[in-house]
Amino acid sequence: MSIKPVQLIDQSKRWLTQDVYPLWSQKGLDLKHGGFVESLSFDGNPMDVPRRAMVQARQIYAFLTGAKMGCCPQDVASSAIEQGTRYMIDRFSDSSGAFIYSVNPDGTPKSRTPDLYTQAFALFGLAQAYSLNPRAEYKNRAKSLLNYLRKERQVTSGGYTEIDDQGTVSFKSNPHMHLFESAVAWMQIDPDPEWKDLGHELITLCLNKFIHPQSQVLGEYFDEQWNHLLQNGVFVYEPGHQYEWAWLMSLYEDLTGKDLKSVRHRLFLLAEEHGTSPERKVVFDEMWSNYTPKTRSSRFWPQCERIKAAVRLGCEVSSEEQARYARAADESLTTLFKFFETPMKGLWYDMISAEDTFSGSSAKASSLYHIVNAMEEYVNLRPKLSGF
Repeated sequence: MSIKPVQLIDQSKRWLTQDVYPLWSQKGLDLKHGGFVESLSFDGNPMDVPRRAMVQARQIYAFLTGAKMGCCPQDVASSAIEQGTRYMIDRFSDSSGAFIYSVNPDGTPKSRTPDLYTQAFALFGLAQAYSLNPRAEYKNRAKSLLNYLRKERQVTSGGYTEIDDQGTVSFKSNPHMHLFESAVAWMQIDPDPEWKDLGHELITLCLNKFIHPQSQVLGEYFDEQWNHLLQNGVFVYEPGHQYEWAWLMSLYEDLTGKDLKSVRHRLFLLAEEHGTSPERKVVFDEMWSNYTPKTRSSRFWPQCERIKAAVRLGCEVSSEEQARYARAADESLTTLFKFFETPMKGLWYDMISAEDTFSGSSAKASSLYHIVNAMEEYVNLRPKLSGF
């Protein structure tokens, strides 16, 4: 028997309020060295592993959103955000204006790689901190980062380079999606035209290059001219990113008035038709552009992206069409709760195998950003759809 949406809303808020934020506000903050820890073991203790800048940024968002939902006390959230932002700026900033990838638990640099994914999330985290406390320091640091990207990482054909630990340059859509997310976040809180320029630049690259004109799916890997990298005539795409782009485009359209409705819904419906398993009720991790699965495993986060895209896009279709979007959201949130059946409450598994089994002994802090984002959208928007 399927769980009713009102029960899923109650279950989400109760889990966040009673299990997640009490645990992560106690064990997920390092009161000695500062900042957010990278992960918790399934017995609830911090793992002694390097900490990524991306985790600091995501946890700033997660605590901010938890407070907005009434699931985390405001004073607890504000303190965590202040500490995490301070730590991110102090420990991860490079003299170039970039942010380094990771530090050791004691705060000393681990990997100085200024990968694009990290830059995108640092910009996002600064926007979240600025929305709570509009300090000039936060915006100035964000502008310094943006100046670094424009000066050091810009590609002649548009967009920005990705760099790995070996210094190898590549061209990927995913970091650009998160840069677009950070542009949207800044546009929502600050009228500075630089954020709008960044958003326009990235949506243009997406529409002109990332989305393949024949298959209409959005690829992951490219050459320097933003041609899709092919393997045996096909390329890789991820249904989770289709949902995520569709959701972000909806926010961007609200801010700018740019009509992206047909693109958004096409990305969503292609992911629904080809990127999910109706029998297992999961979103696949990776697909080939001929619409066949590349992997049949499923990480938790594509389920989150399906939820938030379904409820937001579902609000703008006819009542007859809403049932499909509502069903997708309900199905994915029900699936998501299976990931939370860990030895200690308030934690999560990362992946379910093709055989529907879970494995792992720790929960990544970076996951909460996806989870709380999906739950906030479901709580706020699912009541507007049919079948509530």
